[in-house]
Amino acid sequence: METIDKPTVHVLAGLLAAHGVRHIVVSPGSRCAPLTVVFARCGLFELHPVIDERTAAFVALGMSLATDTPVAAVCTSGSALLNYAPALSEAYYRRVPVIAVTADRPADMIDQRDSQTIRQPHALDAVVRKSVDIPDERSEKALRTANRLINDALIAATGHIPGPVHINMQFEMPLTPEVSDAPVVPCRKILIHRSTPATDFASVIGSITPGSNVLVALGGMHVSPEDARLLRSLPLAVYAEVQSNTAIPNYGADDFDGLPCPDVVVTAGGALISDAFKKWLRRCPCLRHISLGFDDNCNDTFGALTDIVECRPTEFLKALADAGVSSPEFRSRWRALVSSFMNRDSGGFVWELIKELALQCGDDAVVHVSNGMAARYAQKVDFLPGQRIEMNRGVSGIEGATSTAIGDAMVNGARTTLLVTGDMSAAYDISALSIDGIPDNFRMVVLDNGGGDIFRTVRTTAQLPEREQYFTMPPNLPLRELAAAYGLKYFTSPEGFIESGCKSLLHLSVSQGKIIDNNKIKIYGTRLD
Repeated sequence: METIDKPTVHVLAGLLAAHGVRHIVVSPGSRCAPLTVVFARCGLFELHPVIDERTAAFVALGMSLATDTPVAAVCTSGSALLNYAPALSEAYYRRVPVIAVTADRPADMIDQRDSQTIRQPHALDAVVRKSVDIPDERSEKALRTANRLINDALIAATGHIPGPVHINMQFEMPLTPEVSDAPVVPCRKILIHRSTPATDFASVIGSITPGSNVLVALGGMHVSPEDARLLRSLPLAVYAEVQSNTAIPNYGADDFDGLPCPDVVVTAGGALISDAFKKWLRRCPCLRHISLGFDDNCNDTFGALTDIVECRPTEFLKALADAGVSSPEFRSRWRALVSSFMNRDSGGFVWELIKELALQCGDDAVVHVSNGMAARYAQKVDFLPGQRIEMNRGVSGIEGATSTAIGDAMVNGARTTLLVTGDMSAAYDISALSIDGIPDNFRMVVLDNGGGDIFRTVRTTAQLPEREQYFTMPPNLPLRELAAAYGLKYFTSPEGFIESGCKSLLHLSVSQGKIIDNNKIKIYGTRLD
């Protein structure tokens, strides 16, 4: 059987079938020929030809109502897809999973006076639950991205609140290059287990082969003290960054190549900081990724996502530990790796400073850490179990760290609120120090390391001759003068005086200004009366 050599279409066909689509309404057009031909020849669907796109979309709506399954409609590029809008609006408000699959020109042809071209991506956003745009590319990375985006759309179509979605498929010429016995492009269905109670974990956990190398990875999240204690006690290999608030030590481990690859990685919480950890998992063959929690998107961080389990992470992880499917040998090797990092010099002076601050500010303190090198140094610190660690890692920008920490301090009940920030991040958000009502519980430590020190370490910029002029860009903040202008107590602490400097900052044991000033580490205290 000859088929169309368009890999993204084969991924789409496989995923439509995997997510329960059996009927497809097709309207004629040359740009959509790759879609229609593959769908007709693959043997997975029943096709229904309808000339007019407006009618076709309503026909798909009726089929979905009758079968209680998602139904797709396929059309060509240009104004054709706009004719889907009336039926999709009806489907949107009736919560019916109609899947609009539209053919499109490649992005570089839009607005170039080519025939049947309009700005199709997001053209139907007002009447669909999700829109995705798929380029006509065949690299492994591109197909992995297409797999994720199409899963995203189809999960949205059949979710808690079902409804129509839009999948826009870009196609380069030629549209119908036929090859004999074209290789089947594998697709990877992402299963979603919705609002799963603990009693329903058996299907997911039961699909893990006993003795598998199972690794748990925890990013930014808030957990209760009881849940944190539970997570620390579980017999599992756990990679937990400090913003997970679990107090599980990993000590900034950044060399994983000595470990066998995990077979399964289970993730919970927000984005992970460690590039080394993520790159290691992306290199692991045959990896399976199970994501815990509630999210609108398929977070296919490692290109291996197979399951999304909507649940409280602690409930699933306890059930996973109780099932005993994880390899004890892998767990032992993981803990040996962590121990090796515990016993080595983890970062010099800055690490010692942050570690001492964590010890001095008490077990109920709130610690905010800015992005850049500060966040990476913090991964090497053993914060106290009762401390709450916060980082703006949703987008990972450097702006707003000071403002966020001040806002926290203003309402958290006078708990010591410590901000550890870099000099570039401090410069970016310096106006926050003019806010009225900065409370006495706020402390701010500025790591004055000559600007964006991270650019001296990352491979992209570390060796560039323009590095210091255009990337690190030391802000040369007059911190002493700014502190005075904003009515803040000001201290500095050099190497060798870390303990006394931290005590003075946190407990205000020094009545007059500075401790020692060698322009190394600058420390702001609270507002003067």
